[in-house]
Amino acid sequence: MLNIVADVASKLLWNAPIQGTVEVSSYYYMILLVMLPMAFVEMQDEQISVDLLFDRFPEIVQRALLVLTGLAAAAILSVMAWRTGLDAIRAIRVSEVVMGSREVVVWPARMVLPLGFGLAALASLLRAVLALRGQTTVRRTDTGGAS
Repeated sequence: MLNIVADVASKLLWNAPIQGTVEVSSYYYMILLVMLPMAFVEMQDEQISVDLLFDRFPEIVQRALLVLTGLAAAAILSVMAWRTGLDAIRAIRVSEVVMGSREVVVWPARMVLPLGFGLAALASLLRAVLALRGQTTVRRTDTGGAS
């Protein structure tokens, strides 16, 4: 945010925007902001979910579903980590850059995707194992919707 504010201020005050702000924001800041917290969100059970029927199932069915969805999520995230890892390796080999208002080196940012997906896959796998053992990664407190 500070980079963008400085860019806008520099453009308005001195008619000299900071070169590469858009590229750095989209290739570094946004990717880091989205990808790195994925594992933490998974471990805290804060991902988007709809529990319309889940809460009505017996505990053994709930546990089985948590294990199944944890394993499925880990598998999908692992494939995404592998695929984006291949893209990261390609970007490193060619020293990938993007051209905007100036040339910006982006190959280091390509490594964030496989890292984020890989950590999220590990978190999903851990949650599946914990569900299988009847444990959880967070303490749930039921507020009952009243504040």
